[in-house]
Amino acid sequence: MNDDVLEKYIRAGSITKDAREYAAANVRAGGSALELVDAVEGLIRSKGAECAFPVNIGVNEVAAHYTPSKSTDIRFSEGDVVKIDIGAHVDGYPGDTAVTVEVGTKNHAPLIRAAETALEMCMQMMAPGTTVSAMGEAIERAISSAGFKPIKNLTGHSMERYNLHAGMSVSNVKNRDRSALKEGMVVAIEPFSTTGVGKVDGGSRGGIYRVMRDRRAPPEITTFFSRLQSSFGGFPFAARWCEDLHPNASSLLPRMVRMGMIISYPILVEVGMGLVAQAEHSVIVTQEGCTVLTR
Repeated sequence: MNDDVLEKYIRAGSITKDAREYAAANVRAGGSALELVDAVEGLIRSKGAECAFPVNIGVNEVAAHYTPSKSTDIRFSEGDVVKIDIGAHVDGYPGDTAVTVEVGTKNHAPLIRAAETALEMCMQMMAPGTTVSAMGEAIERAISSAGFKPIKNLTGHSMERYNLHAGMSVSNVKNRDRSALKEGMVVAIEPFSTTGVGKVDGGSRGGIYRVMRDRRAPPEITTFFSRLQSSFGGFPFAARWCEDLHPNASSLLPRMVRMGMIISYPILVEVGMGLVAQAEHSVIVTQEGCTVLTR
């Protein structure tokens, strides 16, 4: 990794950290999720970066892939356990981070702390040669010892330019994956702790999409697809971002999903309806360990 690329990763990490801290400080009872994500995404853009994906808001049993829109906005209530997952990129080089906030109460501080502790333990052991299995075992041990369960079918991931999931998946439980970290890899580590059974399943669509492949289509769809490609590349995007790209975006997006031109991310919910907490940092693997980019 040359100095120019490293600097872009560092900038993306710093901007993502600032966005996370702003978001955490502005979650309040009665507050609008849509107003929050609009403000956070605006902050990212004001600092010279772009969003690597729509800000995800996961309340209570919702773990991932929900982002609000004008028609699906929600308001936070006292006692809610709110996950905020944020990504920014600089010239395609992404940073990814998340935080969990309990709104107005501290009843679920141990659940939140379990995810945060697991994240710290995993990062402390990261170095060239550390295996996916060893990282998953550390995360699982930290969360289980606190009396909760890790979510076994959500993972961290390696990242590359314009690619949030670049091949390596970092499990939240011990497995048989002997894939090892290498110097220069950029990895997002994101433990999830839950009071439920430790598994998520997809529900309804959450308003998040990603470009897949071009296909023969009517001119209106072809034009819209080209705009999506040029605007977002390989990064996920929100339906609410498309209003300025095409006047019929809301009706075209479902058609394009059916045609296989784009994919829609389902909202992921804990199958036992347990509360879910998340913590996440992006790190770069160095010769002697790792450097946290989003601290």
